Order: sequence, then C-alpha cells, then structure tokens
Amino acid sequence: MAWRNIWRNKRRTLITTASILFAILFAILMRAIQLGTYDNMIDNVVQAYTGYIQVFDKNYQDDKSIDNSLEIKDELIKTIEGHENVTLALPRLESFALASSGNQTKGIMLVGTDLGKEDSLTNLSEKLASGNFLNPGERGLMVSERLASFLKVSVGDTVVLISQGYHGIGAADQYRVAGILSLPSPDLDNKTIFMDLSHCQEFYSAQGLVSSVSLNLDDEKNINKVVKDLQDKLGPDYDVRSWRKILTQLVQQIEGDNVSGMVMLAILYMIVGFGVFGTVQMMTAERRKEFGVMVAVGMQKFRLAGILVMEMFIIGFLGAITGVLLTVPIVYYLNVNPITLTGELAETILAYGMEPIMPTAWEPGFFFSQAGIVLIIVSVAVFFPILSVTRLRVSKALRA
Repeated sequence: MAWRNIWRNKRRTLITTASILFAILFAILMRAIQLGTYDNMIDNVVQAYTGYIQVFDKNYQDDKSIDNSLEIKDELIKTIEGHENVTLALPRLESFALASSGNQTKGIMLVGTDLGKEDSLTNLSEKLASGNFLNPGERGLMVSERLASFLKVSVGDTVVLISQGYHGIGAADQYRVAGILSLPSPDLDNKTIFMDLSHCQEFYSAQGLVSSVSLNLDDEKNINKVVKDLQDKLGPDYDVRSWRKILTQLVQQIEGDNVSGMVMLAILYMIVGFGVFGTVQMMTAERRKEFGVMVAVGMQKFRLAGILVMEMFIIGFLGAITGVLLTVPIVYYLNVNPITLTGELAETILAYGMEPIMPTAWEPGFFFSQAGIVLIIVSVAVFFPILSVTRLRVSKALRA
C-alpha cells in the first residue's frame, strides 16, 4: 500500500527523490574531493619523504644543525626495526649546501641516504625522469628536476657542492649527476639532491652520524603506539616524533579546512532537511481528507502512521541508493584521473609545496555514511506526519 501511495503523485515523489539524490551526490563529491586533497597533501610530504615517524637526537629539533646529529649504531637500528609495527628504518643525513654549475648557484638540501631503503620507503626509483638510479655505495648525485633545470645540468654533468661540515669543518667537492628525479612535492623538487649515505658522511666529515631515522609502519593507525613504545625503549637521549608533530603547519591546514568542509556539509544537509520536511508537510496537508476517510472506515491511526513512515523511508531509500550508485563511478574516475588545477590557484598550491591536483578519496565508508545521514534526516521528518495522524480529528478532516 505504501508503494502504491507514493506513485499516486509521481511528480511529488520524483521531486523529493531527486532532492535527496542530488544531496547525496554533492555531499559525497564534496567530501571525496576534500579527503582526496588531504591524502594528496600527506602523500606529497609524508609518504614521499618524511615517513610516518622520525627519530632524532634530543637537541636536533631546537637547533637543526649537523652538529646535533645522532650516532647510528647497529643496536639503534635493531631496536627500532624490532618493533612489531615498524617495517623499515631509514637513516638519513640532511644538511644545507650550495650547489653550483657554471654561473648558476643555489642553496639546496643535500640528503645522504641508504638508497636501497630509500627506494623501499618513498619509491624513489619510480620518480626517475632520466639517467640512472644510484646503486648503494655508488658515488654521484640524483638531482630533483626543477633544481636541475635551474642549475642547467643534465645527466653526466658535474655539480660542485660547498658547505660546512661537522663541527665547522670545511666541505667542498664535485660530483657527477647520475640521474634526474621528478619529485611530487614542488617544494622538494626545487631544492633536493640525493646521494649515498656513506659519501654524504664523507663530504660532511660526519662518519657514523645521521640527522634522523625515518620509519615506515605496517598501519598508520598504530602510529601513536609506536611513538610511545620507541620513546620508552630509546630513552631521553632520543626524540621520537610522528609526522603530525613534525609537520605542524600541514596538520593545522588540514584541520582548519576539514572544519570548514564539515560546516558546508551541515549547511547542505540543513537545506535538504528543510526540503524533505516541506515535502512531508505538503503531502500530509494534501491527504488530510484521505486520512480522515481511512480512519472513519476503521483503519487504526497507528497503522496509518506506519504506512506514512514506510512511504517516506521508501522515498528516502530510493534517493539515497540512486545517489550512491550515480556517485560511485564519478568518484572512482576522479580518483584515477584527478582534476588538474591551472592558473593562479595552481600557483598558490605550488607555493605551499603541493602538487596542483584534486583527486577524490576512494573510501567506501563515506558513501554509506552520507546515505545514512540522509536517512536520519528522513527519520526526523516523519515525526510530523505521525504527530498529524495521531492528533487527527475525523469530523474536521472529512470537511477539509
């Protein structure tokens, strides 16, 4: 009976279903793009370089000098990699240097790293634009693409590096460019040079020292547990930090944007709620005489209210399911083929060190969560017809 009733006025049913459908569509797309943008930001910075956790000397964060490097010992690596949730521990030596080629000179970040582990953590070999990936122990440089363009160097050219080494020792040498890397983060792509850890330690006269150890985890959900466990095991001479504590500006940016996104979703659902409530109110008012007749011929009011509830849930379910089915292929397509931004907006995003794209997040959970919110709105809206039916006065309704 409820199914037949909703199609007695097809226009009203289709309008209500369409309003719910488009609410689902816009809500899922908005949330998918928002979460996808966050994932892209995190991927650009965390998975592409920082790692989920880093271990430093206790003084390094207050003064990021090579003099505050930590001694890399086999016991330290074994302790870190011995944790059940740590899949990889990558030692790095990072410091400032001047890179020069011909008349071009620029301040850069020189990263000495275990190249085999680096590739496991950041898939660095997949970012090779030209040339060869350095083998562990091989002398040479891998220069980021934008930096190589500024220095006007290509594979096989020579770059001179000048810096200050450990405890003020002079550092200067020249290296062959073995490969050019295209890094996803524009900020890193503008300033980064990779080299083998042993040669970097030799360049800075910092044998046996590293500035940090970056960790990869089996599951990001375990990050707080791993930080606490390692800090307890390693003691006060080490500083163990998650990426959220290292990249505080990125975290604040994501949290602020997330709040604004939730406010926009709330406004959208408020509009949908009023639309659904208005439709329910109109439907109830138009059928008041019909309800009076049905009660007069013997139908109990609670059964009539049950039919109205069933009608609204059928309409809500149709709108929600149709909206989800329509949105799934769109979200999947934009996840595989993200929107590429151009113009001033792209320049602004590049200035923040992010890749100017807008992918969608492919998380099945938020499809159902958004549909669930709409069904909750419908559940609230049906209280009006229930109240109207339970207070129905048959004689007055028949004269309507």
